[in-house]
Amino acid sequence: MTGAALPQRVQRFLMTHVDSIEKLEVLLLLRARTERQWTASEVALELRITEASASARLEDLASSRLLVGDRGTPVAYRYSPASSEDVRSIAELATCYSERRVSVITFIFSKPQERARGFADAFLIRPRKDHGED
Repeated sequence: MTGAALPQRVQRFLMTHVDSIEKLEVLLLLRARTERQWTASEVALELRITEASASARLEDLASSRLLVGDRGTPVAYRYSPASSEDVRSIAELATCYSERRVSVITFIFSKPQERARGFADAFLIRPRKDHGED
């Protein structure tokens, strides 16, 4: 299945907020357990990822206004999207991920290639334009 198999709302949300499966898993974990707050070490233990990676994903999601963090040490985060549109998008994404996991994963993994291609194109050597010199 391709990205076309995913609803437009889900595709837009993934393009805007999710650049890795790990980040998606962190978001969906906190969404599934809204009754509690999570530190990076707790997320790392639950998802079997490094604490540094969990911390980076939590910070990214908080800066996207999908989570809120307290001012404690260590910082504890909870699921709290700032907009109702994001709440709906995440709910639809969670359903898609449970029903069409491969489509979601394929869509996420196809994005970096497009970004990398754009980045690489910036370094293409192009013919120099002479400014009126003969």
